[in-house]
Amino acid sequence: MKKILIIAALVAMSHSMLYAQKELSIKEADVPVRYVKDFQNQNKEAKNVSWTVTSDSVYYMATFTNTDGDLQAQRFSNHGTETRYFIDPQYYPHAIKDTVASRYPSHKITCVYIRNLKGKMTYQARIARRAGFLFWRHDTEVKTVSFETDGKMIEVVDEK
Repeated sequence: MKKILIIAALVAMSHSMLYAQKELSIKEADVPVRYVKDFQNQNKEAKNVSWTVTSDSVYYMATFTNTDGDLQAQRFSNHGTETRYFIDPQYYPHAIKDTVASRYPSHKITCVYIRNLKGKMTYQARIARRAGFLFWRHDTEVKTVSFETDGKMIEVVDEK
């Protein structure tokens, strides 16, 4: 039983470390060709495209403006492609806002998006506490909170 708990703890730690990787801005020329081709085939009319990569080069993400003028992103890896549809703050689901307010009263929502991974849709909210003074403010205690489409909280991952 003790071995199972240790293995489960190691898996959970590696899972959270995987999501907590820093993202660095890169040029499209530095992105693997297969990801650029996939992106261009799926988003022929994308505008304002910017690419980032995790510090361990596992995930490459293209953030762009779609044909409707909405912010969207696609995250590429050897495990598949994830699509993110960012939601305007005035349309954040009440279930997400209420859950964050009650469970994390010192945190604020920094963004909410619909995540489509292999046909499974979920909401993800990035929350953080603000620290610092005037111009030196920064996010601390950053978390990604996942929700089912009905608003039920699934998982919380610490980013920092």
